[in-house]
Amino acid sequence: MVASFVGSPETVVEGALNAAVIVQRSVDMRFHKGPLNPVGALHAVVFTPFSNIGAQQCEEIANTFSHNLADLLEVPVYQFNCSPIEDVGYDDLPAAIEANEPIFGPKDFSPSWGTTLVGTSRSYLMFNVNVMGTRDQANKICKFLNNRTDLRSKTVLLEDSGNAVIGCEILDCNTCGLNDVMETIKEHASEQNIAVVGSHVVGSIPLQALIKAADYYIEKENVFLIKEQQKIRFIIDRLGLNSVSEFKPESKVIEYVLGVNRHGPLQSSSVQQFVESVGSRTSTPGGGSVTALVTALGLALGQMTGWMTYGSKKHDTAEKTVTSVLPILHKTIDQITPLIDADAMAFSNYLVAQKMPAGNEEETMRRQEALEEALLTIIHVPMKIMELGCSCWSSLEDLSSNYNTSLKSDLQVAIRCVETGIWGAYKNIMINLDDVINDKTKQEIAAKARKLLETSETMSSRLLAALEK
Repeated sequence: MVASFVGSPETVVEGALNAAVIVQRSVDMRFHKGPLNPVGALHAVVFTPFSNIGAQQCEEIANTFSHNLADLLEVPVYQFNCSPIEDVGYDDLPAAIEANEPIFGPKDFSPSWGTTLVGTSRSYLMFNVNVMGTRDQANKICKFLNNRTDLRSKTVLLEDSGNAVIGCEILDCNTCGLNDVMETIKEHASEQNIAVVGSHVVGSIPLQALIKAADYYIEKENVFLIKEQQKIRFIIDRLGLNSVSEFKPESKVIEYVLGVNRHGPLQSSSVQQFVESVGSRTSTPGGGSVTALVTALGLALGQMTGWMTYGSKKHDTAEKTVTSVLPILHKTIDQITPLIDADAMAFSNYLVAQKMPAGNEEETMRRQEALEEALLTIIHVPMKIMELGCSCWSSLEDLSSNYNTSLKSDLQVAIRCVETGIWGAYKNIMINLDDVINDKTKQEIAAKARKLLETSETMSSRLLAALEK
């Protein structure tokens, strides 16, 4: 059984210790039977960074847990993924413990418990792949998989079906994707004329691991998918994730289970809430947030025009154009919308810097440095809006030359919104630039902003004129 849970460092350690106590009461390794060969009742505890927890803090959490587990249950604890204990098998475990010093706990073998492996992984995942072959055939495949340093695998034979399961521990999903594992298995299964018949994710999985694998097959098969839910449905099919049991994203994907809001408060607010916030007696959200939204709305209208052109027999000549334009617009919208909150946050940080004490020379200098840094951040956000908006002009131009003409006014509004957003971002930059102390920095920013504005005005005028013809 695999259990996955997420929480603060303190609650995760407490939860893992509570789980260990329950395991000790419920499991006796002297009576263990089955195809797996764990080193203990609680085989491994792996801590993985999530959200704002870094690798170093994760190591500290693992050490705290290891120490507490050894003290609480009086059992030996060994390092996960770098201990000779891991692969010895339970029958040979007493001798292995005698020969290897644990990182915590007594150097004693407890027949009912065994030992526990504790460690960290940048992005840990257990992934099983089913093959219609023998243990020996599956073991040959495992030899190729185990050439990687970020992956470990071993074979389990399912006695009731006669098939084999290749159990894979992906130690870092950032370097070893689900597709890497599946394609390696398929390649070497094909060499032995055996079939691969689906897979299963053990426990939970980060969203990005699924998206990364989906992107691989999208490119490989040259299919047109850009939306998150489409990609998840696609990769479930390509990996055969429903072969053992139904893969339900809402209960398997970590971000969905947690209900993680990947957007800021303004971006997540309703239209009514956002409008009321802008119109309230507060400095944020202000022109910067509105500018980001207007630019994103313009690109979204362009995207709508593309989607309503794509896949139509009447506009089949536009398919090549649309399939090249839509991913660009979609990606840029995803990059711009967080700037709605980023602008408000940058201004709030500037207000905090303004309130810093300036009672002596040292405090005055520290305050001035904080103000300059906050001011440059305030300027960076609208500059990013200008850069992202301008990066889409060529895509909007391509779309304007081949689109569903019943959406002419929508495309015109899209172009004007993007131009307005870029113009607004320029104004936000220039009004804050006066307070920047470094003249060279000020000149460079002003020159860059003016160039982007000129590009935007030129492209907008050209596209709107062409659409009127």
